[in-house]
Amino acid sequence: MEQQRILIALIAALVIFVAYDRLVLSRYKRPQPAKPSAAPAEGPTGTTIPEKPPAPASALAAPRGDADVVVVETDVLRASITPVGARLADLELKAYRRTVARESEPLDLVQPGPVLPGTLELSLETSDAAVVYRPDRTQLTLHGSDEGEIVFVGDRDGHAIEKRYRFKADDYRFEIVANLADAAENSRVALILTPLPSDRPNATGQVAVALDPNRKLVEKQFGDIAKGPITVDGARWAGFAVQYFLAAAIPQSGEGRAAFSMTDGVPMVRVDSTFTGNRTEFALYTGPKERDVLVRAGHDLDRAIDFGRFWFVAIPLLQALQLLHVITHSYGVAIIVLTALVKVVTAPLTRTTFRNMREMQKIQPQMAKLRERFKDDQTALQKEMMELYRRHRVNPFSGCLPMILQIPIFIGLYNALSHAIELRHAPLLWISDLSAPELSAPDRLMIGSIPIPVLTVLMGGSMFLQQWMTPQQGDPTQQRMMMFMPLVFTFMFINFPAGLVLYWLVNNMLTIAQQYWMMRSPA
Repeated sequence: MEQQRILIALIAALVIFVAYDRLVLSRYKRPQPAKPSAAPAEGPTGTTIPEKPPAPASALAAPRGDADVVVVETDVLRASITPVGARLADLELKAYRRTVARESEPLDLVQPGPVLPGTLELSLETSDAAVVYRPDRTQLTLHGSDEGEIVFVGDRDGHAIEKRYRFKADDYRFEIVANLADAAENSRVALILTPLPSDRPNATGQVAVALDPNRKLVEKQFGDIAKGPITVDGARWAGFAVQYFLAAAIPQSGEGRAAFSMTDGVPMVRVDSTFTGNRTEFALYTGPKERDVLVRAGHDLDRAIDFGRFWFVAIPLLQALQLLHVITHSYGVAIIVLTALVKVVTAPLTRTTFRNMREMQKIQPQMAKLRERFKDDQTALQKEMMELYRRHRVNPFSGCLPMILQIPIFIGLYNALSHAIELRHAPLLWISDLSAPELSAPDRLMIGSIPIPVLTVLMGGSMFLQQWMTPQQGDPTQQRMMMFMPLVFTFMFINFPAGLVLYWLVNNMLTIAQQYWMMRSPA
């Protein structure tokens, strides 16, 4: 009976954790809508792009002006830089599509929009937003190990200003170096960012992020920023993050400071640095939140991925998933294999627990007699119960061990799959996107006009069968409560990433097979 109570408590804790994350926290992770633009976005040829949903205009974005934009082409991105303000007009990630459709255009992390405060805020009052720069070239193409730069020269209030963009062919991180004639030593300068467009309609909401001097990730919802400016002194980097992508400015000289604020209803992040002589330098990372890529980019950018308290479980599981993908060439198959490997590791403990549960089931009649005999003396009842356990060599708490072990694995894998950009648009059978909830996948199975979460229904059915096959212990009320749990989990898992549902389904099926084998084996 005691192990049943502990087991129910553990399951209830897991349900509360998941429900709180999905039903409460997710509501506060939705991006604050930016003030809409009156004019439609324009593409490189000036034609409208109606198929793209409206997105917050980025302070990186600027009008193209009369002059031609400068196009940068590398192995991983394609960027357009306008001479007006020497700011980004487009930045497309070649390896990532906007939607799951194979013909979808590359994901653009900078949407054209109305003029906002410039990329470089040179003082508290002025910026280079209106400066018309003269580029030293109109195109830069880099491949392999190539590196290159574009130099923009302009005039600001009679003072020469120069801005350099430095790119590497295989890096999402590039540098912005500014030289301003007559700049005061140690005078402050800020690089300004505004929200990224969402990578997909159902993506987890956007937050402003910064890494403080103690390597602690600071995340602020847009609602918090709307209440008043927020500063992070000594910030190593700061910017905006959506579920799978990050734009972060990294001060390269002087002590950094990040300031989150609202301007005309649009959240903004200012990353401060200082002029050393007439020069200041920033690095800007605009790319995927892929852990290996972020680690290579340096500056502790990998801290932008929050794997939670069980990071020591989540990171190895993610690395194992990546390794299995190299072998199987399918993340769906990799999840199945990973689940089987985890099951093999935990199989001896599960077998011991199942045998103990069968022994507990055998002594249920004796336990019922003891409860009736000592119903008015709990101390004597507990003493007789412990003696009964000792005689039959049964541990009433061993049934909880698999659940205790499963909780960190489940939460770790939950965080790993929730942040694994590798699963974005990864298909399996009828599922087109293992990172998305099954109901949001564009090719979900339909019966009439009703979308059917087949994978989730199968998972719930397997959980019910597993519970039905488990040796029953405790009083009938607790047994009925345990049989109700599959329905609760099925309801919650509808909004889970399909990859996580796949893991849970395979895990249940393997557990059922193991239970069936043990039930047929000698006691």
